[in-house]
Amino acid sequence: MILVLLGTFPAQFVRPLQAIDLLCKEGVIKEKVIVQSGFTEFSSEHLIFKAFLPVEKLDELYKEARIIITHAGSGSIIKGLKLEKKVIAIPRLSKYGEVVDEHQMEILTEFEKENYLLGWRESDNLEELLAKIEDFEPQPFISKKQNIIDFLDEYIGNL
Repeated sequence: MILVLLGTFPAQFVRPLQAIDLLCKEGVIKEKVIVQSGFTEFSSEHLIFKAFLPVEKLDELYKEARIIITHAGSGSIIKGLKLEKKVIAIPRLSKYGEVVDEHQMEILTEFEKENYLLGWRESDNLEELLAKIEDFEPQPFISKKQNIIDFLDEYIGNL
């Protein structure tokens, strides 16, 4: 199963759905595709939509998923990485009114540098990314949260 996460930002994000739906229609994607769609409205005969899900149900879908295709929000990405899932992340872009700034592109770039996931940019072909993800071996996710906590603790201690 492929789990698609569009996030809960109150703006449409149809770009990934158009590409995924087309590959389903063409028979390239043959497995079930479940979409956590948030505020995005899209009609498809091939995709299963769940606008908003309780945390427990979303956790189940993460665990069941073979591949996760997600917006480039850090929470959605990190959850997939912690479960050692193969992740393809696509940033929402401000030029399409999908988000207010380019923070998702920045997040995507940083996670790509660490070889945690495959990025999906406008110039990328989803069919090629799906073929590439099959052999992709992501680096195990290492949180840097403690580094930030230690830095702040030291900084405050030196005030």
